[in-house]
Amino acid sequence: MRAAAPTARVDSRAKFTTRGWCFLAAAVLSLAAATWLGRKDVLALSLFLGMVPLLSSLAMWLVKPRVLLKRSVDPPLVTLGDAAQVALRVRRRPSPGARTSALASGSGSTTVPRAAVDVHETVDPLLGRDQDVSVPVSGAPVTYTVRPRRRGIHELGPATVRVSDPFGVVTELLDVAERTSLHVAPDPEELTEHGAATARETGRDPSRRAQPQPGPDNVTTREYRHGDPMRRVHWAASAKHDRLMVRQEDPRSTRRAVVVLDTVEQHWPGERVWAGTLASTEEFEWAVTATASVLEHLTRRETVVHALDDQGRALPRGDARAAQLRDTAVNDAVATEVVHGLSRAALVERPEPEAAHDPLARRLEQEGLVHPVLLLTGRLSAAAARRYVQATTVSASCAVVMVLSPPLVRPDSADVFESAGWSVVLVSRWTDVDAAWLAVTGGGSLLAPPPPKPGAPQLSMDDVMGRTRRRTTA
Repeated sequence: MRAAAPTARVDSRAKFTTRGWCFLAAAVLSLAAATWLGRKDVLALSLFLGMVPLLSSLAMWLVKPRVLLKRSVDPPLVTLGDAAQVALRVRRRPSPGARTSALASGSGSTTVPRAAVDVHETVDPLLGRDQDVSVPVSGAPVTYTVRPRRRGIHELGPATVRVSDPFGVVTELLDVAERTSLHVAPDPEELTEHGAATARETGRDPSRRAQPQPGPDNVTTREYRHGDPMRRVHWAASAKHDRLMVRQEDPRSTRRAVVVLDTVEQHWPGERVWAGTLASTEEFEWAVTATASVLEHLTRRETVVHALDDQGRALPRGDARAAQLRDTAVNDAVATEVVHGLSRAALVERPEPEAAHDPLARRLEQEGLVHPVLLLTGRLSAAAARRYVQATTVSASCAVVMVLSPPLVRPDSADVFESAGWSVVLVSRWTDVDAAWLAVTGGGSLLAPPPPKPGAPQLSMDDVMGRTRRRTTA
C-alpha cells in the first residue's frame, strides 16, 4: 500500500546561472574587442554569446516547463521507531506547442529539462533532515529513509524542483506545494500479566458472559502472533495451513472492559508540543502510548475492550469511517487497527458537557457498558472529575490514571474520584507505563521526577514527594 502526493505546476522564476552570466560577460567583452579591433568575426561571436542566454530565457518564459514530481511513502503508516522509505519520481511533460515555440525562438528544445533535476525536499524535523537529491527525469525513483521520533501525522514536502536548459545558462525553480502525510502509530509497551485483574469479575459485572462453547465448524482462527498463549493454538488449523494458527476468540472466557482516553485540551495543561500536525503535550503522548499498551494487552487475553474518547465516541481506527457510527468493541482481530488509528489522536478544545446531555454517559447507557472502566486523563478540575463519576455510576468498578504535568502536586479531583470509590493512580510522563498498569487495581502515586540535567544532583522520589507535601500543606 502506498500513499502518493498529487502533482502540481506553478509559475516559474527563470534566472541566469553562473554560466549564463559568464556568457553575457563574454559577449560584452567580445563586443568591446570587436569595436576596438574592427573584426566582424569577433562581432558575430559576441552576438552568439549574448543571444544564447537571452533566447533561452525567452523560451523558458514563453513555454513553461512542466515537470511532474510524484512522492510516495512506503509504508504510509508505521509504528513509532520504525523506518519508512520515501520515493521521489520526476517526469518531463512538455506542453503542447513547446517544440514550435522553441524552434521559432531559434534555441531548439530549450525548455526540455536535462537528464536529471535537483530537488530540495522539506522534511519534518521529527522525521529527519531536509533532502537535496538529483532525480532522473526518466521516472526512475530516488529514495531516502525517514525514522519518526514522535507519534502523529507528519508531513513531507513541499519540494522545490530546479530545471535548466540544455546549455545550463538559465535555471528555473518549480515549487511543488503538495505534501504527503506519514501516519505514525504509538509503539505499545509490554505489560505485566498481573495487571489483567483490571477486568476482574464482580457481583454486578457481566464482563464474563456465559456463552456456548464453539463447535468445530464455527471456530475462527488467525495466524499466531508473538505473545499469544500456547493454549489458544488450534492444532488442526495449524496442520492445514502449515503454520501456527490460534483461535480468534474463546467465548467461554470473554471478558469486557471500557477504556476512555480524555482528549479535552483543557485537561492537559502541560507545555504544548506537536505530534506532526496534531496538537499534543508530552503527558498526552504518554496517555496515548498507555492506551495502546492496554488495548493490546487485554485483547490478547480474551478481553473485549470498548475503546472510547471523552465524548463517548469510538477511538479512531486505521480507516476513515465516522467514529460515532463505529462499533466501540475492540477484540484481538481489530486491536491493531485501533492502535494504528491512535496516530490521529489529538487534543481538542471543547466545553464541559452538561450533566443532562453528557455524550459519554449516553453511550455507556445505550450500549449497557457496566463493565470495569479505566480512564486516562490529565489534570482535571473537581467539576470535570464529578462529570466522569456521574457518567459511570452503573459501572462495576472504575480506575483513573491521571498524568500530571509539573508541578507534580496532587489535584483536588483525585479526592473526588477516591470518594466515589475509584482507584486513583497519579503518574508523570517519566513514569513507567507498566508500573502504572500494575498500580491500577490498588491506586497510588507514581510521580516519577524528571531526569536530572547533566551535572545536576539526582533527586529521589522521597525528595519529590516531600516537596509535594509541603506545597499541599502551604
